[in-house]
Amino acid sequence: MERLEALWSINKRRRETRGKIIIGGALLAEAGDAHFAGDDELLARLVDILDRRVERVRDRLTVRELLGNVPLPLRPGGDLDEDAESALQAAGDRLPDFDLMAETALAHEGADPLTPSELDPDYADLDQAWRAA
Repeated sequence: MERLEALWSINKRRRETRGKIIIGGALLAEAGDAHFAGDDELLARLVDILDRRVERVRDRLTVRELLGNVPLPLRPGGDLDEDAESALQAAGDRLPDFDLMAETALAHEGADPLTPSELDPDYADLDQAWRAA
């Protein structure tokens, strides 16, 4: 019974994730079509929503790049011209140490495979899927 409940839960999360991707993709496509038609109202509304709902600098950077460098500050209340490093520092966040991540990965060659959380704690939610693969 527990296994069935776990499978149901996994399936439910996958359906929810797929739904979010479909909705996001449809909105992005519609905003892009409207932009090319000269109507930026939907894109402006979308940027306003994202500005209110997306807080992490790394997420805002991804969104800004995905939408073609729309006017979205890298942190709430930040300056549009602020660079990523300054925004991360002001938000009390930091970029991952990519050199350390590479050294750690190379040091583990031949040993047990690394999990995403060992490289960056922000990716701990990927550990279970990583082990299954």
